[in-house]
Amino acid sequence: MVDLELYRIFKIVADEENLTKASEILHISQPAVTKHIKNLENELNTQLFKRSKYGMILNENGKKLYLQIKESINVLSKAEDIFNIHKEINLGVHVNMPTRIYNSAISKFYENYQNSIINIHQLTAENMFSMLEKQKIDLAFSKKYNDELYNQKEIKFIKIGELHDVFIVNTDSQYLKKKLSKNDLRNTKIYTLKKFSSAYQNLIKELEYSKNDSINVDNVNYTAMLELLKVRDIITVITKEYVEEKLANNELCILDVDFSLPNAEFGLYYNVNNNFRELKDLIKILKDNCKV
Repeated sequence: MVDLELYRIFKIVADEENLTKASEILHISQPAVTKHIKNLENELNTQLFKRSKYGMILNENGKKLYLQIKESINVLSKAEDIFNIHKEINLGVHVNMPTRIYNSAISKFYENYQNSIINIHQLTAENMFSMLEKQKIDLAFSKKYNDELYNQKEIKFIKIGELHDVFIVNTDSQYLKKKLSKNDLRNTKIYTLKKFSSAYQNLIKELEYSKNDSINVDNVNYTAMLELLKVRDIITVITKEYVEEKLANNELCILDVDFSLPNAEFGLYYNVNNNFRELKDLIKILKDNCKV
């Protein structure tokens, strides 16, 4: 029985002449692409590529095969588009993620798929991973979290960029009067997100807490931190991009400290069992068009 997927992968590798680029288009690992090409070569009992430092170049047998299957693969791809024309995508977005980061990518997707629909679900991290595992959402756009929160065999992360965690206070804060050291901060109550968040983990690491230390940090959600900043003179650690409008309007201030917190990765989580054309294209568009 002919495995058409092998020929489709063969064509993409031949077009790109590069395994890394082909794996990005196919959304599978580079070793998986190599394995599929090897399976096709074994099936046909012939080599199809010249492998060199310049990439994957078709040999004479590969060129003959490419000419034979090129148009057929293109026709099959168009047929898939016809039957997937009304495909819906359920996109989970972390509740705190600013829409400006991904709005232009969503608009660009609709330019290519005018009859498709993206249902956007605002989710917490816990709900996001649960819904991904149950395939109630196809994709999740979020900061990167601890790997222990999800099944790494089924859910994978694609990095798009980085966000910036900073110390935030209100505009009347006493803490604005001087630059604070790590020792100052260890002796002051700090409010930040839950313990599995990168904000919390990076804070603990940078303030050099040990396992036996009494950690002077309270874990609250994002909304609670904003409300506390209105009524109390507190120090918080928040992702700068989440509060850019409040910073621009002088509602909040970035605290001056003598060190920087590590950047937090953000990107896409997806279930490896979800594999359809619109989803692959949306992933590529988000990777190419989401800007901080």
